[in-house]
Amino acid sequence: MRTATLPSSFEFTAPVLFDPEVDDGYMKHFIPIPDAVARSLDAAGAVRLTGTLDDRTFRRAMHRRPDGTRCLKFGRAWLREAGLSDGTAVHVTLGPDPDPDHVDLPDELQAALEADPEAAAAWQSLTPGRQRTLSYGVTRAKRSATRQRRAAAVLEEVVRLVEDRGA
Repeated sequence: MRTATLPSSFEFTAPVLFDPEVDDGYMKHFIPIPDAVARSLDAAGAVRLTGTLDDRTFRRAMHRRPDGTRCLKFGRAWLREAGLSDGTAVHVTLGPDPDPDHVDLPDELQAALEADPEAAAAWQSLTPGRQRTLSYGVTRAKRSATRQRRAAAVLEEVVRLVEDRGA
């Protein structure tokens, strides 16, 4: 049982860094979390975090880097929308996510789920982590037509996953 008392949030300044060793298709940009902050979050059992980078809100998991340090990962598109780039120093506020099972859905996936009750029921049977993974591919697409096509493919995959579990 975790009993550490945790501040509601931490504040620090850190650079946006780029890791060329990360495979293509994965988030290569990261914000290092100071060791003392990471230890406090770990001691409290906080895995999913919420906060801001220069007043832009986010929800993320805390990741462990190969050297053992902890970080937040961000995609290039998210950083570009936030006006951030490699080497930029950002003001970070960070704390445990009060709703760690929350999954942000792109509009196209939300609409597709609302239009397909069977797929929506199958979607609800997945873990939040699996839901986030599946929705990420839809979110990454730049064009609405691509997001709609990917949303339809996600629904097919979700129904297939649930059917395979039942078999």
